[in-house]
Formats: sequence, C-alpha cells, structure tokens
Amino acid sequence: MQPPTNQAISPAVCTAVVVTFEPDAALLNNLRSLCSQVGQIIVVDNGSAGTSLEIVEQVGHLTGVHLVRNEENLGIAAALNIGIRRALDAGCQWVATFDQDSAVTARYFEDLLRAYAICPEPEKVGMIVPGQWVPHCDPDGGAQNVARRDFTFVKGASNSGCLIRADIFSRIGFYDEPLFIDYVDTDFCLRLRKRGFRILCAPQVVLRHELGDKQVRRFLGLSISFRIHSAWRYYYNIRNRTVLHLRYLASFPAWVLWDWSRMLLELCRIAILEHQRGHKLSCAFRGLWDGLRGRLGRHPDFPK
Repeated sequence: MQPPTNQAISPAVCTAVVVTFEPDAALLNNLRSLCSQVGQIIVVDNGSAGTSLEIVEQVGHLTGVHLVRNEENLGIAAALNIGIRRALDAGCQWVATFDQDSAVTARYFEDLLRAYAICPEPEKVGMIVPGQWVPHCDPDGGAQNVARRDFTFVKGASNSGCLIRADIFSRIGFYDEPLFIDYVDTDFCLRLRKRGFRILCAPQVVLRHELGDKQVRRFLGLSISFRIHSAWRYYYNIRNRTVLHLRYLASFPAWVLWDWSRMLLELCRIAILEHQRGHKLSCAFRGLWDGLRGRLGRHPDFPK
C-alpha cells in the first residue's frame, strides 16, 4: 500500500532489514539504536560462524528484532530480498536497508520522512537517502560542511541507510541476486530511475558507516589515499560494473561513460599503487571477461 502523500508519516510503519556476515560486537549497539526508531527489525545473517556466530545468536534475544539465519553466504542481494519479503508480508509501508556496520543518528527516520512530506510530487519518490555517510570516528558527523537544504534529488546512493517505499518492489522488482555482491545498490537505483521514480536526499541526515580499509601511497611526489579491497572483491566489482554498463548503455549512456572511465582509472591505480597488484589485476580481468559473457552468481573459486 502506498503511504499517504504530503502527510506526516510515523517511523513506526518502517521496517529495517539488516544483513550480517561475520559481525563484531558493534552490531548489537547498532541494532539497539535502530530499535528505538522503527516498528521492527529483521536481521538476515549470511552464514556467520565461529566467534561471530555467538554475536548473531545474541541478536535473536533483542526486543523487536527478528533473526533469519542462512546456512551459507547467499550474497548481499539475496539476503536483502529475504528480509524485504518478510517485511512486506508483515504489512510494512517502508523498508530501510542497512549493512551491519551502519549506525543511525538521533531522529534519523523522522528527518528522512520529513523531507518526503515536504518534497514536490512525493508519489514519484521511490527511495529516501541520507545526505552523508561518515565514519563512526567522526565526532561531528560532517554535518557542518553541508549547506542547509530541506531536500534534494540524487541519481544514486549506497544501499545502507536507504528508506524504500514498500510498493516499489512490486513495480521494479527486488535486488538482483545473480550480482551476489558489489553494485547491487547501483543496479537498483538505475532501475528506479528507468521506471520514472526519483531518489530523494535529506542533506542534513547523517549515517555513521565504516568505509573500509584506507591506504596512502606516494606517487610522483603526491600523497594519494584510496580504499583497498581483496583480490576477489575486485573480481565482483569489475564483473558487475561491466554487466551494468551493457545493461544500461541505451538508457543511461552518460552514467556508463562516467563509470567506465572511473573503472579504467581504478585499474591503473591497482597496477601502480596497490600491493599484490598482479593477483588483483588477474582477478579484475577475470571479472571483466565474465561480465562480458554475462556470467553471474557466486564464483566457485572465491570465498563464501
């Protein structure tokens, strides 16, 4: 059911879906902060084991949290879809998607929904996103660097912290499970836009999120900082980007050209600046070849 337009919406009609894989203890605090702001939380664990499994088991004892455990890692898209379908079956009006290392700030959902209540043509808004993703260690959240605006519209966003209207899934489909991991959120945003929906951004809203490992290298006298990934992540990243470039070339040629040029620059950065560059480039070019062939799903040679 579509929420009333141009009316105040209670965060109680929102369900948060959190995907976990080998989480640490910070997950419990992240979930407690979510509990006070939404109607319910559905945690979908993707086959965690060992010490992380003990943390996952504690999740099931939190009030307002429903735990779903997969026997193996089905990928981010499949796990999100499992949680979203349960949320829809329970009658929620909005679904929020989160990574395990994301933490909401005070009045997070109230501020997102306030932007929705005052934006023009709310019936065309399919997703609401925060304006800033900042590290947990940033005490100010970066909000002081953002111009004061009530809302704006953007072309895409990370899936963590997004609030999606429940009826959108029946209109454009769910997350693309064969992508497994990486660029799953980009594909969903592009499908939204292709069907005529808009992505609303609340610039002042902050989500605290771990941004990954960062390294700094010196090259030609310059200090260059960048996020690093394992070789197998480069496989999925390059493969899925290639798939999306082919999929959306006719609909979004400007985005394809922009992202293709970024991909080339990242490959050059790997070749020049990263450790284990030979292995990483090998995985990246395997991803490129599989993307051109349309080979999707979890690759059997890489970690589950």
